[in-house]
Amino acid sequence: MASKYDVYWADQLDRICTELQAAAAGTPAVVVVPELRHLGARQSWYGVAEVHRREVVRSSMAHATSLGKMVAGSGICERWPDNTFRFTISADGRVLTITTAEEPRTWPAKMYSQHDLAPGPEAQPLQSARRATSSRRSYASGQADDRQADIDEFYLLLDDLARRLGGPRRLRDCDGRSGWPRQGVYFFCEDGEVRADGSRRAVRVGTHALTATSMTTLWGRLRQHRGRLAGRNSGGGNHRASMFRRHVGAALIRRNNLPDGLLVSWLDRHRPAGERASQEAQVEVQVSRYIGAMPFLWLAVPGRAERGYVERNSIALLSRLTGGLDLPTATWLGHYAPRPEIRNSGLWNIDHINDRYEPEFLRRLSQLVDQY
Repeated sequence: MASKYDVYWADQLDRICTELQAAAAGTPAVVVVPELRHLGARQSWYGVAEVHRREVVRSSMAHATSLGKMVAGSGICERWPDNTFRFTISADGRVLTITTAEEPRTWPAKMYSQHDLAPGPEAQPLQSARRATSSRRSYASGQADDRQADIDEFYLLLDDLARRLGGPRRLRDCDGRSGWPRQGVYFFCEDGEVRADGSRRAVRVGTHALTATSMTTLWGRLRQHRGRLAGRNSGGGNHRASMFRRHVGAALIRRNNLPDGLLVSWLDRHRPAGERASQEAQVEVQVSRYIGAMPFLWLAVPGRAERGYVERNSIALLSRLTGGLDLPTATWLGHYAPRPEIRNSGLWNIDHINDRYEPEFLRRLSQLVDQY
């Protein structure tokens, strides 16, 4: 059944077709679409769709996805088989701009839009199309559509990374023989936590070995988050060695209405004895199950300063406390976290959630992804 957006864009195809000639020649073309705003109530109408011949190779937000689908299905782009056309809807919903993208995209538009892939062979490297850094507007300008565009770009980069890695993994399925880089940054999502377009949202960004004396490897850090798979206390873990486990466990204790004394013990940096130790061990098992089920991606980043740069800016971009646009669902476990930083940012992070991100970091993130 056609959606309200499908019907609207079908009526605009003649006007769009007329402007494609200019876009194909390298001149940005504009189609005024003021009626679009009558189809719903949105804080921002910003959206992007890219079409190559009869294929939608990138899209974000339902109204832009509908536009891409209608344009691709009509075949009006086939006259220029070497071009990928980018259709950008302005934040106020009044203007559609048509330009040519740098090159066709061939990876999925949504992160993990199909079923999660088990660890498998690496995908063939893809040279991804990026928005030109020279045309990127600064977040300091305070424009909401800039923030939306940068968030969309961030998730497109994660899509690209997922394709290159052969899909996300889950910690419950991982061990030290899974082919990890020695140093890197990781990005966790959660089942059920989705963005407005239905794709999964990132809920934690992390790294390791940011001090000169730390020798921790990427896998060593991930293993601390995962917990123990075998041996003594199999299925458990040590939340005193992992802030991620600490935060998730505290939220589970509060959500499950466990005794306040257990929460105090859990947050204490010293190991308890007796009954509390047994109770904590049970929570550790729940934490391992919860974190172990979360799909995640990882990115090789050798330099200590650069790992911190990517982690800090990724968190700052996504944090609700600094203008991040993706809301956690009403059932997100993080709402039960004792730390207000987690509840208010929508992330399992407490550092960098109030920082201002640097839009330029996306170019470096793109370069790191392209190394795969």
